[in-house]
Amino acid sequence: MKKILILNGSPSGKAGNCAKLIKLIEKEMKLTKSLQTEVIHLASSKKFKVIEKKILQADGFVFLSGTYWDSWGSPLQACLEQMTSLEATSALLGKPAAVIVLSTMGLLIPPMSGLVYSLVNQMALKTKSPHIKDLWQLQDIQMIVQNLQVACEAQIPWQAWPVDPKNPRRIWLKI
Repeated sequence: MKKILILNGSPSGKAGNCAKLIKLIEKEMKLTKSLQTEVIHLASSKKFKVIEKKILQADGFVFLSGTYWDSWGSPLQACLEQMTSLEATSALLGKPAAVIVLSTMGLLIPPMSGLVYSLVNQMALKTKSPHIKDLWQLQDIQMIVQNLQVACEAQIPWQAWPVDPKNPRRIWLKI
């Protein structure tokens, strides 16, 4: 059995729409007979050490959140900030994650495939700061390309829901 940790990032916690959606996810995962779930409602879970232990034990993740001012909920934001200490460690590296509500249009985003580079970043790299390793560097592009290549070569039988390709810009919101 693979352990899937479901992190509910909604400020509404157990009482919101995300909590209802989690019940559907758990039901679907139970049908696989190979996935077991554990849910953490981040709005009521304030001790990161407890969350961290569960992250270490997880084989995969589901992140859920409603959108608030075009972003995720503040409980998820706080958790992601605390999870930074686990970045690039076996706690997270290469573990699969599903994100619900935040749209990636079905894209697979490989681990360590993001780079933010700025003039300030470039200037900071010229200093003798002990934090140089925490800054993005142009050499990191090699790793990004490698991770993208590995992801492109993966043969995974993804499934997709049907979409309406005829009118993707249709107005559906009725006000």
